Amino acid sequence: MILHWFAPPEPARGELREHARALWLVTWPFFAVVAAVLAAAVLVEPHTLARRATTVIAVGTLITILHAINRRGRPMLASWMLVIGLSVIVTQRAWVTGGIHAPVAVFYALFIVMAAALLGARGGVVTAVVCLLGAIVLTIGEALGLLTPSPGAGPTLGAFVFVMLAIGLALVLQTLMTFRRREGPGVDAFQMFVHDMRSPLHVLLAHLELLRQGMHGENAEHVAGAISGAKALNRMTNSLLDISRLEAGSMPVRIVGTDLAALAGSVVTSIRILQPARDIGVEALGDTACDCDHELMSRVLENLVSNAMKHTMVEGRVRVVIRGLADRVRVAVHDEGPGVPPENRARMFEPFSAHGLRSANGYESTGLGLVFCRLAVEAQGGAICVEDGHPHGSVFVVELRR
Repeated sequence: MILHWFAPPEPARGELREHARALWLVTWPFFAVVAAVLAAAVLVEPHTLARRATTVIAVGTLITILHAINRRGRPMLASWMLVIGLSVIVTQRAWVTGGIHAPVAVFYALFIVMAAALLGARGGVVTAVVCLLGAIVLTIGEALGLLTPSPGAGPTLGAFVFVMLAIGLALVLQTLMTFRRREGPGVDAFQMFVHDMRSPLHVLLAHLELLRQGMHGENAEHVAGAISGAKALNRMTNSLLDISRLEAGSMPVRIVGTDLAALAGSVVTSIRILQPARDIGVEALGDTACDCDHELMSRVLENLVSNAMKHTMVEGRVRVVIRGLADRVRVAVHDEGPGVPPENRARMFEPFSAHGLRSANGYESTGLGLVFCRLAVEAQGGAICVEDGHPHGSVFVVELRR
């Protein structure tokens, strides 16, 4: 009778049965792993027996309650209670044991992935927000002296940054997996996930900005690094959303008469404000007017010029050459980087194809900027490619009809 109660639930409805089984497969193995790991930890540190036993009892009690709810045909409710409850338990146990530390990051990332698997995109995002709030509470608790960090614990801000990166990595990994499955209804799910992913990133940035106020020295540098990483994740999120919309044909394209030379000049002027020491030149040859989407082409130029700068040493030169031909306008962005091997050119404009290709400045690209450029140019009826530069480097070429 007891064994039967712990067996996988069998709701009458097919979709509920599938979800109930998935929850059962996640919860009990997870509890077994937690119990085994903490038991092994007690063998190494016998004085932690009471604390670790409390954790096992708390997790076991939660999962038993959720199993009872699951058996009653409420797997969605049980799944929400699982991921939120586990996040709260880890935060509470971290508060008792001395504050924010590396295992917290591991558990938070695991719970976000579990939530995404059981509840979809929204589940992962909501769990990330709960974990983010937990990390902020632990960090503030340590900063105010309410917690006593464990002996040998590193800087509080360093641990906070590590946890934030783990949360961001869990969100990005889930986004990438969703992106790979983006066909049919998957496109809508992907767009929903990435759109919702921006909310926790904005919350993270806001709290990091608050933490930076009044800080000096090494602590201020740690927070500045965290802000930079969060902004990079935010840019990646926006790029993923735009790529999804372009692939689905849901991004508005407004074709109007545009002088590409003037547009390129405006883009380069904006970039020079941020990096005045860089040598970036714009050359116009012939009539450079064509029909295109002004906003999309501005972003394409920003991506291509920024990409050229990342692959050109600081003392090098980046050139943007706009040439008017009989039936089209050709935009060529020249860099002085190491160039692109011929075998890599066919996949340069595919999602994440540039992973592992390191620039002259040590920059590693995910390739999202280039795939956005390809989709944006094609949406306007144009084409993009990469050619060899002379005497070295690469030339990214965009051609648009007049």
